[in-house]
Amino acid sequence: MPRGSGGLKRWLVQIDTDRRQLTQFWPVVQNMVMQELRVRYQRSVMGFLWTLLNPILMMATLTVVFSQILDVRKEGYAIYLFAGMVPWNFLSSSINDCAFCIISNEGLIRKIYLPKLIFPLTRVLINLVTFMLSMSALFVILGPLGATPRLPLLMLPVVVLLFAMFALGLGLIVATANTFFRDCGHLVTVFLQAWYFLTPIIYEAKFLGAAQGRLWLNPAYPFIKMFQTIIQDGLWPDLTTFMVAAGIASVSLGIGYVAFKANEDKLVFRL
Repeated sequence: MPRGSGGLKRWLVQIDTDRRQLTQFWPVVQNMVMQELRVRYQRSVMGFLWTLLNPILMMATLTVVFSQILDVRKEGYAIYLFAGMVPWNFLSSSINDCAFCIISNEGLIRKIYLPKLIFPLTRVLINLVTFMLSMSALFVILGPLGATPRLPLLMLPVVVLLFAMFALGLGLIVATANTFFRDCGHLVTVFLQAWYFLTPIIYEAKFLGAAQGRLWLNPAYPFIKMFQTIIQDGLWPDLTTFMVAAGIASVSLGIGYVAFKANEDKLVFRL
């Protein structure tokens, strides 16, 4: 059998092995997610309500500030801002958390056997739960902002799934890199801040004029664009944007998985 075919076969076997291991350890994943969410809000009077209030309060603040700076309608801008800001918070938090997920679980990794893939997956799932709770705040504010839910919202779960794949792929890459090179975690924070301002979240793409086409070089842009199209405009995302986003999500997850698994056995020696 050709080397290429043999390599592909080995990766397919590895994927199937990881699938079975994740199924076996899924209760552990669920417990880790619930434990983290419980600890995060256990001393808070309002608890999980903060996942609803935080994006609304942040959106209200930014709307007041930027609606005075940018030439936008305050009502439409609020929904536009919410549609981009909440998904970005999920992406940013997932990548930041994944960067340190192996290092912070050193004691657990050395004590018992757990598939190391569990740790970045758990961090993304924790942020995904928070993301979904924050998105539910959308349905609370749509009415007061003069918008109504429309049929394209049915597409939202598919877009969220693709975005989660994209986030997990990047999370696997930074989890691997930061375990080997501890400066990576600090660089990720700086990179994410720059990436945020390069993505049309607080400003609309039309303000870039002729440079608007360069946004397609930003891998987060197709995802944010779909969220904005569905939530603010109430329209179905166009096929080109969807296919580009699906391709980016698949490539991100594929590269992240290969990078993580290729170095998985070496991670413990870097802790």
